[in-house]
Amino acid sequence: MIAILAILRESWLFLRSEMLFKVVMGLNILVIVAYASVGFDDTGVSVFFGLTHFDHDFVRAGTELARTLYLGIYSAFIVNIWLAWAASILALISTSSIFPSFLSEGSVELMLSRPISRTTIFLTKYFGGLIFVMLQVGVFTLGAFLAAGCRISEWDPTIFLAIPLITLFYSYLFCVNVLVGIITRSTLVAILATLLFWFGTFGVRFADDRVNRFAIVNETIMERTSSRVEQLQKEYDDALATGNEKEAADAAYWLTGPEEEYEQAQTTLGQLRIWATTLDTLRIIMPETARTLGLLHRKLEQDKDFTIQDVLSGRAFEEPGSESKPDNFGGSWESAQNKDDNEKLNRRERRRAFKQAEMEATETMIERENAIPAWHIIGKSLIFEFVVLALGIWFFRRRDF
Repeated sequence: MIAILAILRESWLFLRSEMLFKVVMGLNILVIVAYASVGFDDTGVSVFFGLTHFDHDFVRAGTELARTLYLGIYSAFIVNIWLAWAASILALISTSSIFPSFLSEGSVELMLSRPISRTTIFLTKYFGGLIFVMLQVGVFTLGAFLAAGCRISEWDPTIFLAIPLITLFYSYLFCVNVLVGIITRSTLVAILATLLFWFGTFGVRFADDRVNRFAIVNETIMERTSSRVEQLQKEYDDALATGNEKEAADAAYWLTGPEEEYEQAQTTLGQLRIWATTLDTLRIIMPETARTLGLLHRKLEQDKDFTIQDVLSGRAFEEPGSESKPDNFGGSWESAQNKDDNEKLNRRERRRAFKQAEMEATETMIERENAIPAWHIIGKSLIFEFVVLALGIWFFRRRDF
């Protein structure tokens, strides 16, 4: 136990001596001060401790919208942009030298002379590297907790979930960094390999989300056009049965558009499913970096009337029942006396319906993401991390020093 504490102390002293540790800590404090500078009064929102003020009829002190906006800024923007990107990259730069320096400066021989196994040394050094992130996030989260309490009287301990979640998120990257560092003994190669892996996971997730969203849009188009095709087909059959050639001709004319829309959406959906299957397979073996961070955002918005997306999109300010949805594809179904005007109307209505389908697809994607259990997100990612760490331990144990 004394040897383990000595290794942890050595890691702490090493990280504390790094200039980037102090730089990141200072930047964290600046970001928290900027976050705390946002306030609310009876007339609207103030920024930079009152230097700038924005009047607003809905977002005011004491309202649910003000609370949603303030906590949403923390979870959706500060956590996802500052802690998950900028601070994490700086943390990688600081911690990437832990194992390469440990292996190249001769300290490993001294460490191996102690009555402690190589596996214990490896894991202790690994968790010692995570101390950097835990300390940074801990200070940051405490500042956010105090800011939310003072600004909106929201003393919500859920904010502290950022500490384990961001540490987990960082560990998915750090395990790759450690493995490459042990194999190559190069800090620069370890950083580049980790960033490449990180951007790879981001690219796969981005492509998978876009493909699934577009697939939902086409499924919605097929559902709506199928309903319209059935309606027009019935009108066409009834007109033929009654011998009304004019109504039959109108129905046949308007039937062409929905049928083409349906066939096009069906073809596109078939092509998308091939890509969706490939991307889903790739995503199975990758850690869920974005979804792990999303658990904090999900928890803060649980059982709330509004979300930060509702505030930013303006839906939170709409009167109940004021939402309007477009008609089914096809526009005006009156007699086609002026086909040019009707075709223009048809195209305009289709564009409007397509935008509505995109909005519904976005909401469906959010619902699907929120339906994924936390144990599945974290468990799958930890399996990846355990496999990478097992490889790292294997190389570390077999390496001659």
